[in-house]
Amino acid sequence: MQTSRIVRIAAISAAGALGALLPLGVAGAYPNPTPPEVVPADQTKPAVEANQATRPSTLPFTGTDVAELVAIGGVSVGVGTVLVRRSRRLRTS
Repeated sequence: MQTSRIVRIAAISAAGALGALLPLGVAGAYPNPTPPEVVPADQTKPAVEANQATRPSTLPFTGTDVAELVAIGGVSVGVGTVLVRRSRRLRTS
């Protein structure tokens, strides 16, 4: 059975939208944090001592996930290659 081109495009778009919107449900399920306690005006706050910070000799680690970004880029290039080849095959037929 031959499916029309618009049905295939709609199915791919729906899968992409689902993949993009699915993490939003997980973020919405995160519980709200409890608010911080407020000190009354008549209560004294504890004294805080100054702390001299030392300067690190290297840049701090920011936590980038380079391997994941490379994997996402590779998958994107692969999907793009498949889509271009399929579209060229359909035009020449």
